[in-house]
Amino acid sequence: MANQIGARMVFENARALAASQGYGLQSAKCTQSYIRSEAAVTTTTAQYNFPLIVSSQTSATQRVNNRLLNLQDLFVVSQIGIFLTDASATSGVGRLYTYPNPVTFGAAANNPYNALYNGALSITINNEQVLPSWDVYRHLWVGQTQQNTNFNVASTTSPAVFNNDQNDASENGFYPCEPSIILNGAANIVCNINLPAAVSTLTASNPAIVVLFRGILIQNATSVR
Repeated sequence: MANQIGARMVFENARALAASQGYGLQSAKCTQSYIRSEAAVTTTTAQYNFPLIVSSQTSATQRVNNRLLNLQDLFVVSQIGIFLTDASATSGVGRLYTYPNPVTFGAAANNPYNALYNGALSITINNEQVLPSWDVYRHLWVGQTQQNTNFNVASTTSPAVFNNDQNDASENGFYPCEPSIILNGAANIVCNINLPAAVSTLTASNPAIVVLFRGILIQNATSVR
C-alpha cells in the first residue's frame, strides 16, 4: 500500500544511488514521475521492443500514451508494471488490464494472451544487461470482482454500462524493483519482453502490451543539455 514513508525512502534511495554513480545533482530537480511505453500485439513475433528514450522512438513505435525519457534526464526505477490494453496507437481512453479480461480479450479456455505471463522482461544499457530476466508472471493480478459478472441475474448487461474489474491502480499490476535501476536518457537502452511463443490469435481489436516504470525523475543530470 502506498504511503508517505515509502515514498520518502524511494526518493532518498534514488538520490543516493545517482550520487554514488557520479551524477552531479547540485542543479538537478527530482520529482516523482513515470515512463510508459507500449507495443502492439502481433501474431508474427514473440519479441517486443519498448522504446524508453524520446530519441529511440520512431514513427512506427509512436503511440499517444507513450511517455518517454528525455536525453538530459535520469530516471530511477522503483516499480515496474506490465499490462494489456485494448487501445489503438491514437486512443487516449484505453484501460490497463492486469489479466486477459475475457470480455475484452476473449473467453477461450486457453486465452492466447496468457503467453505474455509466461514471458520475461529484459533491459540492456550500453550493451550491459542490467536486468537479464524479470518474469512477467509476477504482474498477473485477477481481482475478486470482475467485469460483466453478476450472480444475481440470469443474463449479463452490456459491458459499457456494467461493473468494471476490481483494481487499485496504486499497486495492482506493479512490482517493486530492488535493486533500483538507473535509466540514463543519454545511454543506449534496449527494453524487451520475450514470450515463449507468439500470440496465436488476436481476439481483441487493438491489443497492446504496456510497460510502465514508476520512480524518481532527475532532470538535467546527464551530460546532454
